[in-house]
Amino acid sequence: MKTNSILRYIFMALCLLVSNKMISQEMVSLPMGGCGRLLDTNTSAQYANFITIFPPCLKVGAVAANANNMTDIDVNSYASLKPGIGAGICPIYISVGTTGSDFPANKPVYIDFSSEGFNFNASFNDASFRFFNNGQEVYSTPVGGHFFFDFGDSQSRKIIKVMPTVAWDEVRLSYSDFGIGFTFNEMRVYNILSEYYIDPMTYLSQPSDRTVPVGGSTTMTAVISNTDIDETPANVTYQWQILNGSTWTNLTNGVNYSNVTSSTLNINNIPAGFNNNQYRVVAKSSFHTCSFQANSNTGRLFVNAVNDPGTIGADQTVCLDISSDPAAFTQTAAAQLTGTASYQWQSSTDNVTFTNITNATSATYDALAVTQTTYYRRGVRSTLNGDVTAYQYSNVVKVTLKKSCLIKCIITNRMITAKPNSN
Repeated sequence: MKTNSILRYIFMALCLLVSNKMISQEMVSLPMGGCGRLLDTNTSAQYANFITIFPPCLKVGAVAANANNMTDIDVNSYASLKPGIGAGICPIYISVGTTGSDFPANKPVYIDFSSEGFNFNASFNDASFRFFNNGQEVYSTPVGGHFFFDFGDSQSRKIIKVMPTVAWDEVRLSYSDFGIGFTFNEMRVYNILSEYYIDPMTYLSQPSDRTVPVGGSTTMTAVISNTDIDETPANVTYQWQILNGSTWTNLTNGVNYSNVTSSTLNINNIPAGFNNNQYRVVAKSSFHTCSFQANSNTGRLFVNAVNDPGTIGADQTVCLDISSDPAAFTQTAAAQLTGTASYQWQSSTDNVTFTNITNATSATYDALAVTQTTYYRRGVRSTLNGDVTAYQYSNVVKVTLKKSCLIKCIITNRMITAKPNSN
């Protein structure tokens, strides 16, 4: 019976330890943004030095309270340090730790910290996060160090990232001063986290504008930043969208789109109608029980195209014996394109092989006199954001050359007379 009782107590103690460990490992969403895993601790301690002879200290209002709140599941509860008012050498601290395995070196610890109030000290004072292993200090980093006079020490609630370079089993927020201190200040530690994920997610790269010729292909890329292994979003998914009017609509894979759920969108066989399309990606991630979403910047697609080369007019006939200079060619319909137009007129004597006409680069063209029947057409191309299309050509007009167009009359001075009748 006695053995069973002992075993039962051991089992209950183990259950309590496991229970506490599970609670300390809870995922929490922090009110100022972000989500993290609470540090796995099972011990806490606090110490306030009020009136002592060694070291000499006389303090009024010094408080070290609620150390266990630093790793509880209430994200708004906190441990508190108030240095108080007085003189001497007066240390004070709050701490949490573990009696199990050490916390590893070179792994970040995230401390949810705030400081309110101010100090007026004719003294040296120091507030630091100190890390211990088996009761020996092995690493420290200051919250703030001040010398003589400090008229302000307020810090809004924020996450402080600390990277101890050695293994440890206890972390303390400690404060000490030497001299006369009038400290109307409260330091609060709300949470200590072994993992922390920043909200919102940040993009390492964003979509940028693209200019492509009609029928071409391009890509747009947006990647969530994962520069810190302990702040890397987990289970990141991507969904590319297109702006239709004022509504963002999810893209699906098809003839023109592929990889619509990856960080890089492929846009293929681009038609002229895609000009001025706007795209973005929506990234989502989960961090255990927390989830986040971040929309990328917008990338715009410009399609460089000559949609219609326009028309020119019209067929003409000229005469070698009058004038072989045709009238200027005009445009009867302007070219339709997405960029800036440039022109090149061409001529041909067989309506098959056309050659460029030197310096004929305007929307209209006044041809020189022809020596034979000649065909003309106008080429137009579009330049957009440095991209230049091939020439597209208008209809062909024909200038027919006749050798003679004058009406030739035969004039004679021959006189026709009749003989008089001899009778």
